[in-house]
Amino acid sequence: MHVSLKASNARYIPGLNTLRVYAALSVVVGHVHEFIPGWFLIDVNTGILRNLTLTGGGAVLLFYVLSGFLLTSILLSDKQRQPIKPLRFYERRLRRLVPAYYLVLAVTAGVSIATAPDYGIVFGRQFNALQYPATALFAAFIPLALNSVSGMISHFWSLSVEVIFYGLLPWVVRARFVPLTFGLVIGLRLLLLALTPVESPLHQIVLYLKVDALALGGLAACLWHYRRAAVERTLTTRPARIGLLVVLGLLIVAEVPAHVVWMDYAMTLVFAWLILNISAGHFVIENRFVRWLGNLTYGIYLWHMLALFIVGASGMAGVRVYPAVFGIALALAYVTYQLIERPILGERRPQAAPPRRTLPREMEGGKALADIANVKLHVCRLTKNVTVKINIP
Repeated sequence: MHVSLKASNARYIPGLNTLRVYAALSVVVGHVHEFIPGWFLIDVNTGILRNLTLTGGGAVLLFYVLSGFLLTSILLSDKQRQPIKPLRFYERRLRRLVPAYYLVLAVTAGVSIATAPDYGIVFGRQFNALQYPATALFAAFIPLALNSVSGMISHFWSLSVEVIFYGLLPWVVRARFVPLTFGLVIGLRLLLLALTPVESPLHQIVLYLKVDALALGGLAACLWHYRRAAVERTLTTRPARIGLLVVLGLLIVAEVPAHVVWMDYAMTLVFAWLILNISAGHFVIENRFVRWLGNLTYGIYLWHMLALFIVGASGMAGVRVYPAVFGIALALAYVTYQLIERPILGERRPQAAPPRRTLPREMEGGKALADIANVKLHVCRLTKNVTVKINIP
């Protein structure tokens, strides 16, 4: 969900940032549609936005498949050059996730404490003995599955699932048979869902623990890495692309229910199919602005529920609620990225290249030496002498 790849990186795939931004927009639209009327009894006039975006559950699955694909692709490329070092991978992931995560958690807790008497319906049971400690330990899916908490930190559950996948991923890619190991991860979740009673706490927890969506993204990366020619012959042909567009249209228009296992798998496979097509150069829609937004999607996801509360508490109604929520979340995400995420990750603004030294264009004779001479420098490593040979045609 939250993998930042720069355009200068050789592993950068144009078009995937657009998917990331679309998923973030879908989450915001879905939560505004769900929580503003539920919390504040305000009509948000969904309009065309709701019909052009995925449901919240579908957007999270898209994030998962995209994250699994990108991270697995990076590790598979690294594996060709040197052995994978899990600790280095964990350190990078923690620096990417943890600082902004705890900042938003702390700010949201403060707002919740300050306003809970007036907005009790917003916070539900998120101040019980389990919710905040579980969220602080990246296990927010547990209280959500058990208590149906619907507060301003309820969306943190999806990040908890990602952290569990991050713990598994370097060991999976280090395995001798990577696709088989991903298959075991998928099979284990399906087995737990099949063997546990539907109403049991364990079943409800596993229902939210969607590491298999990330694993399917990893399998798509294996296909692209090891069987690219076969993928291009079958899954990215013109008939295949037409079929993909039809299926995607149905998923976007339909109100797909959340946490229905077979439907989750269907959407996950379609998203993996789309990512493979974009990797092959099809459906690529991207520009500098989209790449900039792509770097902020993690912050937008973290902050959008607090932004939603601010807009809802203001009493704003109608379709303008959507740009207001997205604008506040975007502003908070930008500040967080500039002041926290970028410095901690060690990312710097690109520096302008120093001016190249050139030979003088004009000499006393009036003709440029650079136009008539082919200059060759030979550095003698033993004597450290530099000789210049000028060959004039």
